[in-house]
Amino acid sequence: MALPAALPGIASGVLLAAVRALGETMAVLMVCGNVVQLPRSVFDPVRALTANIALEMAYATAHHRSALFVGGLAVMVAVAVLIAGVERLGRGGADA
Repeated sequence: MALPAALPGIASGVLLAAVRALGETMAVLMVCGNVVQLPRSVFDPVRALTANIALEMAYATAHHRSALFVGGLAVMVAVAVLIAGVERLGRGGADA
């Protein structure tokens, strides 16, 4: 009984947490190890996409700069998909 009423608030909280995690740059950079490589294990160091954009944009030119903008577009699409999912969840809870 209470869960359907709370679903929009829960969905909003999950959305805010996910978007913040996607947009976080420097904390993730320090925690993940800041190594540009394909990880072979969950415990291998990596570089997050947002951190990669922040670190390389200063000296990027031509195709490299374009690739960084495409990376930013990928983050924006991921956020849009999350928002659409939460909107769909919210509409489903309101109909019930």
